[in-house]
Amino acid sequence: MKKYIWHVIILLVAAVFAVFASIDFLAMHHDEPIADNPNLTEIRWLSDYSEGLAGTDLDTPIYVFDSGVPGGTFLVLGGTHPNESAGPVAAIALIENIEVTEGRVMIIPWTNRSGFSHTSPLDGMQDFFSIELDDGSTRTFRVGNRLSNPVDQWPDRTYYEGSSGRKLVGTESAEIRNINRMYFGNEKGVLTERACYGIYNLIKTENVDITMDMHEGSPEFLYLDCTMVNKHSDNSLAMSIASYMCLSMEFDDLTMRAEYSGVNSYGLSHRSLGDNTESMMTLMETYNPSMGPLHGKMDDDLIINGNEPNYYQAHQDGYVYFDVQEEGYPLVNRVARHILTIAYLAEGFSEYVPERCISFDTNLGTYEDMVEMGLGGILKSTN
Repeated sequence: MKKYIWHVIILLVAAVFAVFASIDFLAMHHDEPIADNPNLTEIRWLSDYSEGLAGTDLDTPIYVFDSGVPGGTFLVLGGTHPNESAGPVAAIALIENIEVTEGRVMIIPWTNRSGFSHTSPLDGMQDFFSIELDDGSTRTFRVGNRLSNPVDQWPDRTYYEGSSGRKLVGTESAEIRNINRMYFGNEKGVLTERACYGIYNLIKTENVDITMDMHEGSPEFLYLDCTMVNKHSDNSLAMSIASYMCLSMEFDDLTMRAEYSGVNSYGLSHRSLGDNTESMMTLMETYNPSMGPLHGKMDDDLIINGNEPNYYQAHQDGYVYFDVQEEGYPLVNRVARHILTIAYLAEGFSEYVPERCISFDTNLGTYEDMVEMGLGGILKSTN
């Protein structure tokens, strides 16, 4: 009899753990609420541009802000890699605050929406982090994974050649679920490719003039605080606009550099979308202290305040070349840098191509204003 009692107890304990795991699992499939912005024109879906996405977790909303005044179109991509938190948070902050006065701005906060529904537990990653707002309320964001959820796209292939000609084989085979390796996409391909095709078709259909793909990287990465620009056959205009942005950032005491897309960057947004559309393709990277093999305990403090002593020491010892500061690199600084880069790119584009002017107010002020407000002031309450 005692044996059966122990069996029942074990089953009950397992059931309790299963319930809590299920709650966490289901919560990661729910998009973060976004506060209302009266300037929002409409919400479209990526499946409007790639029918094969309809009803899947890779279909994702597109927030459209149309001034009603003729001009150009700016596309902002956040959450291409969900674990690079500054991108989706910056996109959501823009959605909640932006006011467009000329042209259009289209924003996708969860570019790889499937990737937000799982994480990387073997890398010590947590599922969520929370930000306290100025009004005392709390907003919770998912950490996610840089790849689409294997539940949505399985199995990975041992060999796959994407539309760009990039060959995924061996240790890179899982990259078939990486949106930023599968451009310019395939309407009939694997699910991640269909999402890439949707973005490609959106750019072509809506005559998008300039696109920003927001990213982050670990301190070992060489292209941090850097914006990649596609090298068209006539590339002087794109680099002139990027240089305008970099110089404007320098006036704000922010270091930024611009570089051309690598010749072997096939499948990446700035290369493959830039090669196959007329849009000025840009991709920006900021330093994320919670990424990379040297990060310590993963918690809200590391994600939000960005203080990782292991990387600071590695920089002091000469193993990491990025200028890692002892006080860290808070999420609000990275979000502010992304938002300011987008604003200066639009300003530079409008200077060089006035007939396609894109003018907007982020309503968030300068870089220093955003840092002083903090994430609790930049983001709005959804209560």
